[in-house]
Amino acid sequence: MSEYQFYEFLAIDKPLSEKDKKEIGRWSSRTNPTNTGAIFIYNYSDFQKNEIEVVEKYFDAMFYISNWGTTQLVFKLPNNLIDINKLKQYCIADAVYLIEKPDFSTLNICISDEEGRAGWIDGEGHLASLVTLRNDILSGDYRCLYLIWLKVNTEMVLNDWEDIDLKINEPQVPNNLNSLSGALLDFVDVFEIDEDAIAVAAQNSNSGSLGNIDEYSNYVTKLTNKEKDELLLRLLKNEPLLNIKLKNRLKNFSKENQIQNFEKRRTIGKIVHSITEANERRKIQEKRKREKKRLAKLQKSRNYKTEL
Repeated sequence: MSEYQFYEFLAIDKPLSEKDKKEIGRWSSRTNPTNTGAIFIYNYSDFQKNEIEVVEKYFDAMFYISNWGTTQLVFKLPNNLIDINKLKQYCIADAVYLIEKPDFSTLNICISDEEGRAGWIDGEGHLASLVTLRNDILSGDYRCLYLIWLKVNTEMVLNDWEDIDLKINEPQVPNNLNSLSGALLDFVDVFEIDEDAIAVAAQNSNSGSLGNIDEYSNYVTKLTNKEKDELLLRLLKNEPLLNIKLKNRLKNFSKENQIQNFEKRRTIGKIVHSITEANERRKIQEKRKREKKRLAKLQKSRNYKTEL
């Protein structure tokens, strides 16, 4: 079986220049860079560049997947739109980490499964959905980061890693873990996050505003006329991420946007115990459903024979 490595890079905040495209095109004879991105697929060789450095210089996002079990998602985040200390609470050595630069920070999520992936692997189309999580993070929605923290730490406990401290507290639990967007569902699927673990995590997650237009409209009137005029001029200049900047400004008028349940944080040991219990309950329920279905099929067969 041949190897499969898929890299997709995406430029979001500004398009690639002609010079950039020519340089990127030199890296492989089989890639054709566009104004917004480039794809590299390898079956017998490797990407000859450092993918993090490539994102930092040319792009804003990258998705990588291989058939030996490595999945990676990288976002370049402007420092003026993120709270680095809040992001750091979800970081995990060798799995989720931030690389801080003067103007931006690079978030690297990289998960490796030693057993590899079963079945057909195809990287096409994933980044188009996952890239919306970048805006979520910039808007203060850290659900994807909590979910990947949950996956890594619970699996370390379940796999009996000796250096995991069962008394470690979970980070702040974001709102709406029981109401995942399409992009988050794709994230769960791509990174193979256990559904029982998500259900347990959601027990400590409040239902809150998902940032609809009506929510923000309540605070628009609090902007000064000078601020509104400046925003219109910046809009005319097509300033990147202006919508995120405006939403974050409006959120400052509300105390409701704060992540809840910080005082009710659970230890990783307690979370894993709850996941194990949920897993056992689900297995019992599935067994009962299978038995009910079998009995119904058996009764139907008996009724058919009686009619004959």
